[in-house]
Amino acid sequence: MEFNQHVDSALTTFVDNTKFFREMVDVVSDFSDNGEIQKLLEESARLRVDHAENLIRLKSKHQSLNQAMQQVQNSSSTIEQFEDLWKERSEVVEQKRINVKNIAEFKNFKKTVKSAAAQLGAEVNGQANGVDQDEDLIIEGIEETGGEIFSLYDPWSKALMKNPVRNKVCGHIYDRDSVMLIIKDNIGILCPVLGCANKTYIQPAHLVEDANVRQKVQLRMAEEIEDGAASEEDEEQD
Repeated sequence: MEFNQHVDSALTTFVDNTKFFREMVDVVSDFSDNGEIQKLLEESARLRVDHAENLIRLKSKHQSLNQAMQQVQNSSSTIEQFEDLWKERSEVVEQKRINVKNIAEFKNFKKTVKSAAAQLGAEVNGQANGVDQDEDLIIEGIEETGGEIFSLYDPWSKALMKNPVRNKVCGHIYDRDSVMLIIKDNIGILCPVLGCANKTYIQPAHLVEDANVRQKVQLRMAEEIEDGAASEEDEEQD
């Protein structure tokens, strides 16, 4: 398995583990533990975000080294020239500071984990159930419209949705490409949103476009493009 695939697999496992612990917290919620289990869940979520930051930094550096290697191979006509160019290019990559917090993949992961770890019914601003008003604990990527809460990130791919559709049965939202790919050859797919009570298998007829969500997604995409441009400027200045 290629290095970046290992990283992606680890990130997916982090998210799945967070959802599992969230479900365990819900199961024992009737027991009085003074909120200790919820605190443990939130602390474990913070640790997963920290680990993910390191993994995504390694992934980004790995990609940069691969690109540098390809450029050196294309520019070299002799082994000696390759060795000299590679030494120069690889040192530049190693010394380059990577601001992971501005990378869209990290933002998406952080939002997904914080959303999965949040208590059911928690307020969007992260202040409910005793959550500190710390910037790192705010559940980002969640929008509230007309009393309903949904994520701008697809529950399967964990990426920002490009073509959002709403499940008419339960009201949850997915990216059309993701859901259609998954249900294409499998008729036994339930809504993947944590805590969804819908027990009806997803069918194409259940999916309708949501103009309101599409507009919000377009705004978020524009914000991420601006963030990415700002990150590149910061790296160039460094």
